[in-house]
Amino acid sequence: MARRPVRVTAMLSLAALALTACSSASSTPAAQDAGTGGPVEGGTLVYAEVTPINNWQTQAARFYEKSNVLNSVLDRLTYFDPEQGELVPWIASDFSSNADATEFTFTIRSGVTFSDGSPLNAEAVKLNLDALGLGIEAAQVQPNVDFAGYSSAEVIGEDQVKVTLSSPNANFLRATSSVTAGLVSPATLKLDAAGQSAISRISGSGPFTFESEKPDEEVVLAKRTDYAWAPETAGNQGDAYLDKVVVKYLPEVAHRAGAVQSGQVDLVRGLQPLDEDALAASGNQVLPAKGIDLTVNMAAVRIGSGKLADENVRQALQIGIDRQSIKDTVLSDSYELAASVLNHQAPGFVDLSEELEYQPDEARALLDEAGWDVGADGIREKDGVKLEVTVTSSNNSVVIKPAFELIEQQWREIGVKLDNRAGDNTFLATAMPDPNVEFFGTRQFIYGGLGPIFEPANNTMTHTSDADLNAIFAAERAVTQGPERDELLAREQQALVVDKAYSLVLWDEVQVYGAHSDTHVEFTSGTAPVFQGAWKTGG
Repeated sequence: MARRPVRVTAMLSLAALALTACSSASSTPAAQDAGTGGPVEGGTLVYAEVTPINNWQTQAARFYEKSNVLNSVLDRLTYFDPEQGELVPWIASDFSSNADATEFTFTIRSGVTFSDGSPLNAEAVKLNLDALGLGIEAAQVQPNVDFAGYSSAEVIGEDQVKVTLSSPNANFLRATSSVTAGLVSPATLKLDAAGQSAISRISGSGPFTFESEKPDEEVVLAKRTDYAWAPETAGNQGDAYLDKVVVKYLPEVAHRAGAVQSGQVDLVRGLQPLDEDALAASGNQVLPAKGIDLTVNMAAVRIGSGKLADENVRQALQIGIDRQSIKDTVLSDSYELAASVLNHQAPGFVDLSEELEYQPDEARALLDEAGWDVGADGIREKDGVKLEVTVTSSNNSVVIKPAFELIEQQWREIGVKLDNRAGDNTFLATAMPDPNVEFFGTRQFIYGGLGPIFEPANNTMTHTSDADLNAIFAAERAVTQGPERDELLAREQQALVVDKAYSLVLWDEVQVYGAHSDTHVEFTSGTAPVFQGAWKTGG
């Protein structure tokens, strides 16, 4: 297969911007060419993920553990090229939209096949789009949340598919580049819920295919030797350099750096900050992969308990966070403090850092204005109710719990008591559907924009559907790139972070990987490793 020199591989949400990797002085940038000669053919790369996965269904791949693996199994219609600054062809050799973003036409590349041998043609794409847009009731698969307004798809001509939306959605094309819009064979779409959840039964057209699995231990992927349809601007236009990728699970955060240093794994996700310098000093690599396709890390606000129903209270908590102290105490140079709900490199990003400055005196004044008076124990009260709030989050982030430990101290100084349940997965299971748990520590993919995660009445992130915000989201979906869209994106950020303060923002999303010195790997702007272009110096 023809090959070209490796270059940066990235995907970007909403519009065009190149991925740049943030790193400490002692680390290797996430998208850096290692500069030690050309790619090496062959070998097995051992990759350590955080937790085992038992559901591989495509539309459930909104978590790193799933998307980081399925990224190499499933191709998509479109691809974002950072050098050109736009979406470019992948499985769709051409694509277009009508003026009001209600019709999209895709020309399907010829000669592509799924791993089960069936053709990835226009009819297969139509079936996939219908499954993504409408869900699959028989398999209990819900519609893809990023396909807002999806109505139908039809094959027009031999190799074209036209999608019709019931309402404008300028984010639709961007959504087709997401791993959650990965294409599977028609036979896979016919499987029941259990079948579509089993990686052993998923047939995609990606550069790797399933080889074997030991439940809760490892998944082995083998390269497709006939793979020849990478995105048109990808550095490697042929089959993968690696022969295999072995995905293992390493939930013990303290063991991750050591596993790289000892050579047990070639790549691991989820380094804790205190291990970064030691790993780099040992001659290995610290690779911060920026999550441009996601929101920043935040405490999403729920108002169900009534304690945070007043905007003044939410605004007080926003400016009652000393973010620089979090950076200095908990984080590392791999992390950049948030200045909006969008990451700094995201198209349409608006710098709200002045509005986020630590202002404890102003926070106290806002709480006073809201009628919350300081009690004898230093905790504010109103109508006999203490201003005691709770945060929940998963334990997948290595910094989330210590960050909220610091916030707990900071809020105590303004008269607010925080019950820190971050990192408690047992509590998370019951807290997620409970609107009375005031905060959810999270970050979310935004391939379909901010609307799909904040807008729905049944969203489990905030449990709040705000009519004013929803009007802005709808207007933004109806406008294509240009000044009007930028203005609407700015209004979304201003409302979410400042005016309504439903998002207490913390730091830009980044996944910090550790890699052996012989490992050469790049990452998408969704932070997924690009195994199709990866290699090991020693093979």
